[in-house]
Amino acid sequence: MRSYHFLLVAFFSCAFAFAQKPEYEFYYQFRNQFSPKLYAENPQLTKEQILDRYAAKLKSDGVADSEIARQVNLIRDKRDLLESDYWNCFYTNDKSNFNRAPNGFLMQVVEGRPPGVALDYGMGEGRNSLYLAKLGWEVWGFDPADAGVAIAQKRAKELGLTLHTAAVRDSEYDFGKERFDVILFSWTMPLVPVQRVIDALKHGGIVVVECGADFYSQLGPNGLLKTFDTLQIQF
Repeated sequence: MRSYHFLLVAFFSCAFAFAQKPEYEFYYQFRNQFSPKLYAENPQLTKEQILDRYAAKLKSDGVADSEIARQVNLIRDKRDLLESDYWNCFYTNDKSNFNRAPNGFLMQVVEGRPPGVALDYGMGEGRNSLYLAKLGWEVWGFDPADAGVAIAQKRAKELGLTLHTAAVRDSEYDFGKERFDVILFSWTMPLVPVQRVIDALKHGGIVVVECGADFYSQLGPNGLLKTFDTLQIQF
């Protein structure tokens, strides 16, 4: 019997602001402003070429060589640490501007669907995990931002719900085989071979993606479709 899996996609837009730790303050500008703008202008640039241009910009701005080397080395060698700090700051800052309610698209997808087993890929502070758990789903989730995962578990405990969570990167997560009825990507994308994600779907399982229209732009034209091109895509 052929195994069918599905990909459902919704596009939205958002904006946010927050304060990071002083030693990582530079990363916000590099991550959200400099790098996306440069990549949009020339998507063929390699990561090293982007770093070279970033170093040149800092030099032209009068930044000391030692500070340029510090920032470049952190981005090159400690990107995971920077990303985790970035999202920890985001989730623990009351001024962060993001939707704290469950995704409307996810709500539409699961409406009328019998509860099953779901994976919240890059779960953040758990707004979608908690929503699914309230509906009776068995929810698993992970995120490298341990502060976000801790917030999710705290809220789950307050609500009398159970979440199976891990504060790890996707490269460290055990997806298993045919475990999930739904895998949710809410403003996240797979940073592991996508077949690992697809293999984790049960027969008839679906991948739900909600993100901005340009979120997958770094993957090139039609990057989202190409990423999940082995699935039947529904909009």
